[in-house]
Amino acid sequence: MSIRGENFSVDLASLREAVLDAVWLLERGYRRETVRDVVGDKYSLDRRLRSLIYRCVHPAGWISIVKNKYVEPRWLRGKCIAIDFLNVLGTVLSAMSGGMIVKSLDGFIRDISELHASILKQPRIYEATTIILETVASLTPSKVIFLLEENVSYSGEISEFIRRRLRTFSIDGTASTSRSVDSELVRTGWTVATSDAPIMARANRLIDLAYASIEKLGNVNYCMIDLQKLVWTDLHG
Repeated sequence: MSIRGENFSVDLASLREAVLDAVWLLERGYRRETVRDVVGDKYSLDRRLRSLIYRCVHPAGWISIVKNKYVEPRWLRGKCIAIDFLNVLGTVLSAMSGGMIVKSLDGFIRDISELHASILKQPRIYEATTIILETVASLTPSKVIFLLEENVSYSGEISEFIRRRLRTFSIDGTASTSRSVDSELVRTGWTVATSDAPIMARANRLIDLAYASIEKLGNVNYCMIDLQKLVWTDLHG
């Protein structure tokens, strides 16, 4: 069985075996880079699927940590949210463009497009940002901060756009650029919206804002690979 998109095709049987091998190695303490390379070479994975192994496959200990930190969106009414905006934006953009997104073993949605520094040069930036803002507004938080990496092109302009739209949506919050987004997000002590593992490890509470936003896209033809369903029987008997 395979999943096909406009620019990709994934053999799910082969991917399942690759994910199980990766879990086995991670459970035994192998570094993520090593696991990605060993499993990627064994199964001849392309760049995107190697990224999937690196970012979306997790050992049981990590899955338990994330489960204990996860907050359902409905519980954020009147609470404060700190948003790793470019992280959330990348996943929403991938879904909007019909790309591949992944429900990771820890339950969080991630994209494997690796847009990085070019992310704010992508089409539909303002549309995707507005969808994220609409999602935040629907959560009715008491206060929000959007943080963007200062060294990414056009981050200042997008921050200004977000600040204007926050007023439109009557959201109490702000947006700013930072040289140390990771540390600033954690220092707030608020619920953090990100799927970036190093930030997740340091945050007290987590929300999957990308998934909540993607659910508002309607009839968009993106491809989602659910790793939990793909390997659930093997991992849980």
